[in-house]
Amino acid sequence: MGDRLGEAERLWKEATKLTTPGLLRWSLDWEQATPMFERAGQLFRQAGANARAKECYERAAVGQERQKSGWHAAKAMEKAGEVAAAMGLWEEVEQHYSRAAELFAEEGRPTAAAEAAARGARALEEQRPEASTLMYRRAVEWLEDAGKDALAGDVFRQAIAQLLRAEKWADAVSMLLRFAASCDGAGARNSQCKAYLGAVVVWLYAGKANDAWITYQDALAVETFSSSDEAFAADALFDAYRSGEAAAIQGTIKHSPVFTNLDNQVARLARKLPQGDLAVLAAQLGGGGGGGLELPVNEEGEEDLT
Repeated sequence: MGDRLGEAERLWKEATKLTTPGLLRWSLDWEQATPMFERAGQLFRQAGANARAKECYERAAVGQERQKSGWHAAKAMEKAGEVAAAMGLWEEVEQHYSRAAELFAEEGRPTAAAEAAARGARALEEQRPEASTLMYRRAVEWLEDAGKDALAGDVFRQAIAQLLRAEKWADAVSMLLRFAASCDGAGARNSQCKAYLGAVVVWLYAGKANDAWITYQDALAVETFSSSDEAFAADALFDAYRSGEAAAIQGTIKHSPVFTNLDNQVARLARKLPQGDLAVLAAQLGGGGGGGLELPVNEEGEEDLT
């Protein structure tokens, strides 16, 4: 331990000297100093001196940028972010991972940018959920913009799970529908159908039967979904809701493997249905097997057909 610290201190001092202007030093030697900062950071980290390690990685990132190596600068910033997370410095975690992702993107590596943003988002999920959500969204955008939809599944699932944990139902549905569209482009039929059914489940869990029905109807316009087991399961679930019987809803979910096969966070919500005032939800869906969305009523008590 002492040897590592001693070597780390020596490397730090030498690298700092090479990058600090002085009476006898007019030009800075980042090329020689940068690997010294990187090695010192590794040694400090192994010795448990996290604050010193983070500073070394930050300096190494500066050095790589000075040498026009954005890729290696991004890798150094990610390491600084990892150490910041170990120290509980959540604002710095966000800053370092965000900068790493930007550097990857500037290097024309959107997949690496998305992966860095997703890693930062995972680190921030519990302590800074809002920042985590934003980083997940940025990760998805990088993959979509690059046409890398086939690689986006894991990032979408992580983002959706984070939004559900934060009880941001509308945002979670939006991300599920975005995931479904991405799956369509990638030819991932099973994931696409599960995403549409998941959106229905989330709306019902949130007590938004109208929104669940509208989402389902829109999804039926997608041929892949309209003939799927997930579409039939959603239809059966709506019928169970119209019955106004909690046992019917629970039985529909329990006896259909489609709901069990949803992604974990969504499947958990499905198992907890129904939520809210079931009589109100049943009425919104037509009630008693009426089979359709109830039209809103205007102030005169007439159905509003506009």
